[in-house]
Amino acid sequence: MRNLARTMAVLLILGSAAACIPAWPPFGASAPTPTATPTPTPLSALDAFKAWVAGSDFQAQGIVSGSVQAKLIVGSTSGPVTGTFRVKGGDSDVSVRFEILGQTVTYDSIVVDGWAYSRTNGGGWTKTQASGKTLQAFVSSGVVLTDEGVETRFGGQLHHLTVADPAGIDPSAFGITAGSGQDNLAIDAPSFWVESDGTPAGLSIEASLDQKILGTQSHEKVTLEIAIDTVSGVEIAAPVT
Repeated sequence: MRNLARTMAVLLILGSAAACIPAWPPFGASAPTPTATPTPTPLSALDAFKAWVAGSDFQAQGIVSGSVQAKLIVGSTSGPVTGTFRVKGGDSDVSVRFEILGQTVTYDSIVVDGWAYSRTNGGGWTKTQASGKTLQAFVSSGVVLTDEGVETRFGGQLHHLTVADPAGIDPSAFGITAGSGQDNLAIDAPSFWVESDGTPAGLSIEASLDQKILGTQSHEKVTLEIAIDTVSGVEIAAPVT
């Protein structure tokens, strides 16, 4: 009996020890390969830009510079363009000053809360229903944008995004409206300039229109460069009419 008890004790001890030893894999079997955690694919500059602009609180403001070229009956002339540009969601505020043939003309256009306000040379404001066309809606409308690669613009290396088919673009989507006496306003070649993470850095636009200069009918081509200097803290209010 003592020998039997002693034998049972030894078996219990050995059994307990065996329970603590991990099982050996079968001969020739390989250890399981850990499952790698997939790395998220970063958005391209183009897709990141679309997501940025489509945000409900998209904001941007900057300085406008450029030139205007006018074809007259007796020849052609040109002059500088300066101004400011602000956008917040569906609202915008654009002021542009043209200097040509010794004349200075300023156009102001504000869109806020569904209303469009415009004036010329600091005169009285004209109020009309806004077109509803916005930069956000334009970019989110399915318009085809192409990344032409990185180029030097606005003092940095930026992705150049072009519109595949600019025909039929509504100028009011860019906060641009025709002033008194202006006809056939059209956007010819809009381009967006963005950082590698999609942050908007600038906008370049070519537009054309017809109007009279000193009583003479002219066809004008306007080139605008908008350098965006901030994408937050933008405030736009309706003018006092």
